[in-house]
Amino acid sequence: MEKVIAEILREFYESGVPTDVCRRPVEFLEKKRNATSIIGMRRTGKTYITYQRMHELIDAGLPLNRIVYVNFDDERLRGIKVDDLHLIGDVHATMYPEAAREKCWYFLDELQDVEGWEFYARRLIDSGLVQLCVTGSSSKLLSSEVATQLRGRSLDIEVFPLSFSEFLQFNGIFKKIPEEPFTSRTSGLLRNAMARYFDEGGFPDIQGENVRVRNKLLQEYVNAVVFRDVIERHEVSSVPALRYTLDYVVHNYARKISTRAISGTLKAMGVSDNREYISNYLRYLADAYLIYPVSLRTDSVSVRRTNPDKYYMVDTGVVRAMTPKNDAEKGWLLENLVFLHFRRGNNKIEYYINRDGGEVDFLVTNLDTKSRRLVQVAWDMEQLDTFKREINAIRLAKEEIKVKNCCIVTWNSETVLEDGINVIPISKFCLE
Repeated sequence: MEKVIAEILREFYESGVPTDVCRRPVEFLEKKRNATSIIGMRRTGKTYITYQRMHELIDAGLPLNRIVYVNFDDERLRGIKVDDLHLIGDVHATMYPEAAREKCWYFLDELQDVEGWEFYARRLIDSGLVQLCVTGSSSKLLSSEVATQLRGRSLDIEVFPLSFSEFLQFNGIFKKIPEEPFTSRTSGLLRNAMARYFDEGGFPDIQGENVRVRNKLLQEYVNAVVFRDVIERHEVSSVPALRYTLDYVVHNYARKISTRAISGTLKAMGVSDNREYISNYLRYLADAYLIYPVSLRTDSVSVRRTNPDKYYMVDTGVVRAMTPKNDAEKGWLLENLVFLHFRRGNNKIEYYINRDGGEVDFLVTNLDTKSRRLVQVAWDMEQLDTFKREINAIRLAKEEIKVKNCCIVTWNSETVLEDGINVIPISKFCLE
């Protein structure tokens, strides 16, 4: 194993850090005697975030030989044991003895695949000579598990598919994100870009691909999550029930999802699985960053139990790849996009039901400032019935919970109502 590690490190130092890195607006969190954990669904660009950090260190004057990078997905490391991990430091010290005497930055990709990895990680950060960064897609590297294994000594960075502003720059639509007020030309470019982003989503590797290739790749991403991060990880016995649970969420995203409904359908199909197992499947899929639950805003446990969670998908492109394109679904897809916009921030996201039973899609609490915001999502506000329903629901909620900041996100409508509620198009909203 020592020869393999030496070969891998030699390749890294000879080739250097990849230069085809699209810089993303990620605040890289580091603290002495703490690890940085980069987490998120597969293929969201976690490894490239580590490359970005390496470039920042090198630009600040750090020699390359004080950076150690190992990707444990490398087939040559198959079968590596936790007792072998010390060889990484031994080999590096042999190659660069002077550098090894100073503080080094270790970037270990998919380290969680090594059983007992946390003991090695703790030893590194306890030494004070290593700034450790670990990345992973598997639910073995959940933030909660990292916190447990590293005794709370980890800072998490969650990576998502490209946001709309990142999409604009990644695809060369704008070199610099435009600021308001927009010209008519800029507004037109933003609307056209949003229509594309709406369908394609933000996974970096599918950008610019034709629809057939794009859908195939996104379907394979989902399959990898299901098999490697759910079935293998949790030893799921009823794969058909798990598959149906995911399929149910994909076809009912942005809506309340009841384990009772899923269980009833499974029984009708002749696939028996109790509601507890289905709850577990939903949690496993959420742990793998494929779906995200949103709960009702209430202080009552009994009320929460009678109002199941709503679920959102990690990316609108994934939804498009796994379901027929249906114009009737555009409103749900728009709501999913708004959810993802808030989920990328440090926000608590809930839905709210007012005393008349009117539902507001999002009550968003900024966990840094504690400010709150009510957000309703409607594809088209031109129809009178839609306008009344959405406005009445958010107005009553605004009165009940005393939230001043309220808006309705639409596809293309824009105005300010007499009581200060903003109606804002999605292309502008996503650039906030």
